Amino acid sequence: MVVARQNQPVYCSRSLLFTEMVCFFGISYDEYFYSKPKYFMKSTFYLLPLMALLACGKAEQGPAVKLTLHLENPNKTANIEVYDMSEQLGHDLFNPVASFPPDSAGIYTITLDSVDFGIYMLAVDGKELSDVVLYDGINMQIKGTIEKPEELVFSGKGAGENQFFTDFKALPPSGMNEIVELEKAEFIQKLDSSYQAGIHQIKKADSLNTAFLQLGETLLKARRGMYASYYPIGRSRFSEEEEIVLPDSINAYATDAIAVAENGLKTAEYRSIVSNFNRWHFNDAYKKYTEAHPDEEIGLKKYMEMKRDFILEEEDDALQEYLLAQLSLDAINYYGDEAVALVYDIYQEKYPDSQFKAYLEAVNKKWEKLAKGKPAKEVEGTAPDGSKVKLSDFEGKVVYLDTWATWCGPCRGEFPAAKVLKEEYKDQEDLIFMYASIDSDKDAWEKFLENDPEFKGVHLYMDGAWQSDLCNDYMIRAIPRYILIDKNGNIANVKAPRPSSGEDIRNEINALL
Repeated sequence: MVVARQNQPVYCSRSLLFTEMVCFFGISYDEYFYSKPKYFMKSTFYLLPLMALLACGKAEQGPAVKLTLHLENPNKTANIEVYDMSEQLGHDLFNPVASFPPDSAGIYTITLDSVDFGIYMLAVDGKELSDVVLYDGINMQIKGTIEKPEELVFSGKGAGENQFFTDFKALPPSGMNEIVELEKAEFIQKLDSSYQAGIHQIKKADSLNTAFLQLGETLLKARRGMYASYYPIGRSRFSEEEEIVLPDSINAYATDAIAVAENGLKTAEYRSIVSNFNRWHFNDAYKKYTEAHPDEEIGLKKYMEMKRDFILEEEDDALQEYLLAQLSLDAINYYGDEAVALVYDIYQEKYPDSQFKAYLEAVNKKWEKLAKGKPAKEVEGTAPDGSKVKLSDFEGKVVYLDTWATWCGPCRGEFPAAKVLKEEYKDQEDLIFMYASIDSDKDAWEKFLENDPEFKGVHLYMDGAWQSDLCNDYMIRAIPRYILIDKNGNIANVKAPRPSSGEDIRNEINALL
């Protein structure tokens, strides 16, 4: 609680790092989801209370928390928002606990009468700036630029814990790409030595809050468990070995990580790690099931039921609550009403007072604005010739909008079918095929189009990539994503079938012409 003084088909996904899953038609997760971190924040821990603030006999106490932000080149009209990260699930930030405008000099002063100890996100005009440790008693100054949040400088009461975020590099998630190149013995040695280095770093910081450092050990155990769980999967693919078997003592690291869930679930990084554990273990169970039932066709309904029931077997209630909430978010964002009924409804019934309830309700409300018949939000991008093109330029026509990127394999995999589809409708003047790239590298997009002159249509480059207005307005968290706009400029289907869907997409297009 804070009292203020005033996230089926193949996708490239802005999702958790290193997720692996077998999807409902039997293809491994990373073969058709390109994973991009929705958030891998700096190492984030939650602080437990240092002390309760006591009344001092004064008529009015000062704020329990005070943050003063001196940001270079500030937007003097943009508020800074504070989000409780323990209540956030996906990439999007919802339900700020407080919001503060800058003063005439562009300086932000955040004052809170009370906070629950934990990790909070500071965002300027809805865009993430930095995560911070907050607890009653903090009086901290933050200096730097919005453009380089990793270089923010902390000073004052609470700076030590926050600076620890930046310095704590033991077993980082980014290192998982490197461990698959190691032989088993090398991996085990590196894993244990890196863990001990992390423990040493924590012990050296003994001037910080004891509970904070204990939570640091919790997160370190979780990282170690993640490495131990991922290595057999990644190494097997890298070396093309059929099976990598680690000693029981190493496999136990994952169990050790789960054992500290009560403490660890307070942090976003720990929740990401246990989500990966759940996916990897579900992969194994799913593979065994499909091997035992080779003739059974597993559709979306069966897949979601299996995934849901696998989570419901989790013995730790807090972990089960989080995993079911995360699966509910996936159902809402990607899989449609049937999946939502199978997962989200049960989550609501089982956890009516869940800390994630408000977040999921906010996501649902945003999707409601994209329902069939709602006015389509404007889309504006840059054409290959440098001109600006808008969705509204094609008023009176049906628009089939394809959001893609050059680095997205599943996106490129749809292009042969997309070209066939466009050719079939070449004489239909009331139908526009629009392709919006969210590449961060504009040169890569231009080169791709130059190398494929047969890829015709209305091509747009969207500034901002994943942070573009297109992605934000249309809740695009995975690509390819297809949207159908009718002749009146209204949304016909915000999750339209892809070109390779055969009659599905043709029937929807024909109904609009």
